[in-house]
Amino acid sequence: MSSKRQPLAIVDIDGTLFRWQLYHELVFKLKEQGYFGEEIAKQLDKSFNQWVSRKASFASYEQFVVDTLVGNLTSIPSHAFDEAAHQVVAESGHKIYVYTHKLIKKLRKDGYYILALSGSQQEVVAPFAARYGFDDCIGSVYERSGDSFTGKIERYVPGSKRTIISDYVKEHDLTLTESVAVGDSDSDIGMLELVTYPIAFNPTVELLHTARQRGWKVVIERKNIAYTLTGAAGDPYVLATADRL
Repeated sequence: MSSKRQPLAIVDIDGTLFRWQLYHELVFKLKEQGYFGEEIAKQLDKSFNQWVSRKASFASYEQFVVDTLVGNLTSIPSHAFDEAAHQVVAESGHKIYVYTHKLIKKLRKDGYYILALSGSQQEVVAPFAARYGFDDCIGSVYERSGDSFTGKIERYVPGSKRTIISDYVKEHDLTLTESVAVGDSDSDIGMLELVTYPIAFNPTVELLHTARQRGWKVVIERKNIAYTLTGAAGDPYVLATADRL
């Protein structure tokens, strides 16, 4: 790598490294601890079961989870929120994709500065990122006042990843030359557009469509195999490799 500045690698967390969604785990941990009340707890379970049984879309379920947290945030002591976040990582932080974990190790060996970028809350992203040796992490942030949340959002990552990365590169004197990014959903498109080597990992339909248009590499992890698909922009994908993990 010719640049003297350290190249950046950006890794989305939910659905890309972590096999589920950290913020979903956090919301259900808070539910388990009684912070939402009985009726809201029942609604969360109902919404989850509707999605699992394919009676509702993941998008509608996801929005309900987010709305539940935001709508009840001011009634949750911030210290309890922090404790729940650490419990989530302690109990579920091992549930990761092997391909992405191996990629992170390789990027670190190759001299990359590795940034975790997630729409989940900073309180749960930080301990998770520390567990896997990221150089830094950025998650969504809710404003605090003492031991309470005000209900205001200080930093909302979904939809802002491109801007966040551009600013971060300037502030930390990094380079996007030879940069790498890996993400799984349409919220990662702006991030993937910025880098030299974008990877669409287990992509949603929306991301897969964009990846095919742009000729981005696609990786599918299934059981203990990573299938790498490649193709020129707009052309059908072909299986390039099938690697045992």
